[in-house]
Amino acid sequence: MALGSGKKRTQKKKIVNEQRQVLTESSPWPVQEAYKALRTNIMFSLPGSESKVIGVTSAMQHDGKSINAVNLAISFTQLGKKVALIEADLRLPTVSKKVGCKSVPGLTDVLVGECRLSDAMRNPIRCEKLTVVPAGNIPPDPTWLLQSKQMKILLDGLRKVYEYIFIDLPPVTTVADAMILAPLLDGYLLVVRDQETEYRAVADTLEQLRLAKAKVIGIVYNDAEQTGNDRYYKHGYYR
Repeated sequence: MALGSGKKRTQKKKIVNEQRQVLTESSPWPVQEAYKALRTNIMFSLPGSESKVIGVTSAMQHDGKSINAVNLAISFTQLGKKVALIEADLRLPTVSKKVGCKSVPGLTDVLVGECRLSDAMRNPIRCEKLTVVPAGNIPPDPTWLLQSKQMKILLDGLRKVYEYIFIDLPPVTTVADAMILAPLLDGYLLVVRDQETEYRAVADTLEQLRLAKAKVIGIVYNDAEQTGNDRYYKHGYYR
């Protein structure tokens, strides 16, 4: 019993720490400025008034793609944009925990016809202006669902309502899921973690995305130490 309680406390502490990384008006100034810079670069990379669908992925696990997808989506809502965030890392979903919303029903349940899209949408308390579609029940074959006709229909429907749609995707070198959606996306953001992501993994990722004819609109250099006012801040920023 004691061991189980300790594990639960550790998991709860991890979730709390993840939620503290979510962008708010009280986040450190360098963090807010970093996401504003990233937001501006994306807007210039994908000009036009039509809806944009952007995939956020990484070369390896633990590079910080999910928290950057969350914070970037929140940053766009701060401009008054209508934004949706889809949790499409169906193997190791973490977005719903970060924003503090229920994970089911979600994307997978919509794609298999178990619920309507409206039933899977959330407006988390921590970011009420953002619409989140969590992963849902974990399927035995996520790849099949992501490349299904239903996924295209879902995105086409969201494009009619939202100005920006961000999709949290699995790492490219781990599974093929991220590349499968290339025909449906306007661009990809690749998250690279300072001192962690291997150069070869990044090179392989870019090559795989090239073969999938995916448009890479930028790289987020994550978790780098920046000095400012004699203090160090750790945050994701655009390079």
